[in-house]
Amino acid sequence: MGSPGQSAGFTALVTASLLVTAAANLSPTLVSALAVQIQDDLGIGEAEIGMTVSAFFFVGALTSALSGRMVERIGPAAGLRLSTAAAGAVLVVTGALGRSWLALMILVGLAGLANSWGQPAANLYVARGVSSRRQGIALGIQKSGIPTASLLAGLAIPTVGLTIGWSWAFVLGGLLAFGVSLGVPAVGGTLQAADRNGAATDRTTVRPRPDVAIRLLVAVTCSTGLAAMGSMALSSFFVLSSVETGVDEAVAGILLMAGSLVGIASRLAMGASADRASLSPFHMLTAMFAVAALAFAGLSTGSKAMLYAAMPFAFATSFAWPGLFHLAMLRSNPSAPGAATGITMTGNFTGAVCGPLLFGLLVEATSYGWAWGFAAITSGAAAAVMAVAGRLISNRPAQTLRGCRQ
Repeated sequence: MGSPGQSAGFTALVTASLLVTAAANLSPTLVSALAVQIQDDLGIGEAEIGMTVSAFFFVGALTSALSGRMVERIGPAAGLRLSTAAAGAVLVVTGALGRSWLALMILVGLAGLANSWGQPAANLYVARGVSSRRQGIALGIQKSGIPTASLLAGLAIPTVGLTIGWSWAFVLGGLLAFGVSLGVPAVGGTLQAADRNGAATDRTTVRPRPDVAIRLLVAVTCSTGLAAMGSMALSSFFVLSSVETGVDEAVAGILLMAGSLVGIASRLAMGASADRASLSPFHMLTAMFAVAALAFAGLSTGSKAMLYAAMPFAFATSFAWPGLFHLAMLRSNPSAPGAATGITMTGNFTGAVCGPLLFGLLVEATSYGWAWGFAAITSGAAAAVMAVAGRLISNRPAQTLRGCRQ
């Protein structure tokens, strides 16, 4: 499309992408937020909760690369509608039939397929519908869908989970997802790319191959995989960890809501800064991973005072970096942002599989303190790898970034 306004305005487009992202991520966030009640009802422990959340991202890791290519072919709006419709169906079935741990894990895993369609579709949606000068804030809003899902899940603890039962939260979430699928506006069929002056240009030919060399995308994949381990541990076990520290369950839900709001605000601020500043998104990612490592180290102390002190920094970084990551992929791979996202999201999904699983096993074998210490180590390693990979990508010749990969 020549300009965003030809098929959907900026506000309508980014609102739709935010709501789709939130709906596609409701299954694991509801499991994490309602874990105390699910554990009591199904008779399971932290390891089983971790495995259930990991199933969502395991399916995503298996299907991410193929999903990116599929979305390039069917178009972003169709991909988003398909993602939310599938997510809604799985949520409703989970509420109705997820009465055993095995059934719950399988259904949450199926929701991961819907998310693997939605992530690259949402990126391509922004690439085709938003001017390059506004893509940072657009991706910041879009990726706020994940902490928005956590916010809704936190709200579900006192309003639904503690009143009519955790299964109804899934049913209501599914109805919300169905409603979102009906409100996705169309975008045009060409990519919004940036010329050397930063102006938006149309590309009528989509070449579904990334512009950056695969070996560098693999390095980014490793970095974000390590970071995702800590991020998903935070979203999966923050409520349980807070309750273990001595916080009331309802208060823990409110803290999750507050942390999600901090994460949303941070995503928007980082996206706006990336649009206005000359600082590379890769350098910003490095800094955020490093701060996340320090915040997790604070959580590892087991102190209630440190919990309140470290919580804002943990959510401001762990819940905010995905928007910058997707912006970095979009800017460095203008020819095929959906395909590039599909490749690199494999790392995100793999880290999201391993993070909750290993965290839950560590908690049962040791304590929450050791588990948060592990999250600090993986986030620190992510910062080191991203520092190197980001520098190599940023220093590549302009013609290479435009697609010369031989």
